[in-house]
Amino acid sequence: MTVTTTAPPPAPPAPAPTTSTPAASTPATQTPPLTNAAAVVEQYYQDLTDHDYAAAWALGGKNIAGESYAQYVAGFADTASISLGTVSEFGASQVQAVLYATQTDGTLQVYEGTYTVADGQLVGASIRRVQ
Repeated sequence: MTVTTTAPPPAPPAPAPTTSTPAASTPATQTPPLTNAAAVVEQYYQDLTDHDYAAAWALGGKNIAGESYAQYVAGFADTASISLGTVSEFGASQVQAVLYATQTDGTLQVYEGTYTVADGQLVGASIRRVQ
């Protein structure tokens, strides 16, 4: 008896390596401006809580601070976090808010005020400390 064996077919050749040209760098996508006034105020205070003072400044802090950027940042040196309670109708340009600012020493300061928003930025504010 004769046994015949056959070798498996040869594997196909590996694809040739390709060199790719790096894609042109895409500019960073900017976040579209917030159109809801309450959302603008909420984001502003979230930026402050996150210590992202540049973002808060750009969102309108520059319009309501009445001081230089350095003074603005220094004014939050003792603020650990800010909780916000807002009252506003969707699409309204004004937001009434109560702010609870926890200080780095654990004390709480309470503020209330009205914010005016236009084109996704704070453009005016009237805030006072109540406690």
